[in-house]
Amino acid sequence: MDLLITTLLAVLLAAVGLFWARRAGFAAAAGPVWLRGLGGLWGMGLALLGAVLLVLGWGGLLGAALAGWGCVLALLAVWGGDLLWAGRRVWLVAGGAAALLAGGVGWLFYQSPALGVWAVLAATATAQALWLAAQPEARARLGGLRRHLQPWMALLALAVLVRIPVPLWPEGFPLISLVQMLLISLAALLWGWGRVGVRIVLLAVLAFVLGLGVELLGSQTGFPFGLYSYRGAPQPTIGGVPLIVPLGWFALVLSAHVLAGGRPWRTGLLVVAWDLGLEALMTAQGYWAWQDPNPLWYGAPIQNYLAWFAVGYAISWMYGRLGPRLHQDGAFAWAYRLEALFLPVGMALLGLWPAALLCGLAMNGLAWLEYLPLGGRGGLKRSRGQT
Repeated sequence: MDLLITTLLAVLLAAVGLFWARRAGFAAAAGPVWLRGLGGLWGMGLALLGAVLLVLGWGGLLGAALAGWGCVLALLAVWGGDLLWAGRRVWLVAGGAAALLAGGVGWLFYQSPALGVWAVLAATATAQALWLAAQPEARARLGGLRRHLQPWMALLALAVLVRIPVPLWPEGFPLISLVQMLLISLAALLWGWGRVGVRIVLLAVLAFVLGLGVELLGSQTGFPFGLYSYRGAPQPTIGGVPLIVPLGWFALVLSAHVLAGGRPWRTGLLVVAWDLGLEALMTAQGYWAWQDPNPLWYGAPIQNYLAWFAVGYAISWMYGRLGPRLHQDGAFAWAYRLEALFLPVGMALLGLWPAALLCGLAMNGLAWLEYLPLGGRGGLKRSRGQT
C-alpha cells in the first residue's frame, strides 16, 4: 500500500507541476539526435545496476526501482531524448518538485530511503512522458512507428522483453529461454516470408533438421563437436536434444547470415562468437555437459568451435543457394545484434565474467564491424556501401 500511495502521489504531483511549468513558459531548442541513444544507454545502465543489486540480494525495492524505472526512462529517451532536452527546464522543475514531495513522504512517513528513490524515478518518468505526449514531433514519431512496425519486429521486441525476468526468476530460465527462442524463430519465419515467400518454411525445416541431426550425432558419438551429452537437459527435447538448440541453428544462424551479407565464412565466425557464450551459459544451466579429455573453454575442445564454424558455414551456404534474396535486406541482422548485447549481460549477472567479456567482445566486434574505421576509408559500411 505504501508503494502504491507513493507512486500515485509522484504521478499526480508531476502532472500538476508540469502544467504549472508549461504555463511559466520555459522552453529551449531541441537537442541533437544522439541524445536519444545516450539517454537510452543511461536508462539501461540504471536498469542493469538494479538487476545486479537484485541478483546479489542487496537491492530489494531499490533494485526493483532502478531495474523497472530504468527501462521506462530508456524507452522515453529513445522516443524523444532530443525533445526532452528542449523541455528540460519544464520537466525538471515538475519532476523535481514532485520527486522532493513524494520522495519525502516515502522517506519520512514509511522510513524507507528506497521508497524515496522509487518516487524520484516515478516522478521523473511521469514528467518526461507527459512532456513528450504534448509534443507534435513525438506524436508523429509514434505514428511513423505504427506505420512501419511489422509483426516480426514486435516478436523480436517481445523476445528481448521476456529476458528481463531472468535475474528475478533464475529457476525459470528454461521456460524463458524456450519462449525467447520460439519468438525469435517466429520472427525469422515472418521476416523471411516477406523476402522469399513460402520457401522460408523449407529453409527453416532444412536448417532445423540439419541442426538436430548434427546434435544427435555429436551427443552420441563425440563427432564433430567432442564428447558431451544432453543428459539432464530441461524439456522439451527431441531425441534428448533440447528444442531450443535446433531452433537456434535455424533462427540465429539466419540472422548471422543476413548480418554477414550472405558470406558463409563470416557467418561461421559470427556463430563461433555466439558459442563462446553458449558453452559457459548452457553448461551452467544444465543443458549439456562436457566430458571431453581436451577442454579449451568451459569444457569444450577446439574441435567444437571448428565444428560450429563448419555447420554455420553449411547452413549459410544453403540459405544463399536456396534463398539468395535473404541477405539483401539487412533488417533481421538485429536479432544477432540484440543477442550480442543481452547474452553477455546475462552471463555477467550469473557471475560468468570471463565468458561475458570474451563473448561480448567477439559478438559485438563482429556484429558492428561495418561501422568501425578501416584504413581511413570512413568505415567498412561506407567503403562497401552496405546497410
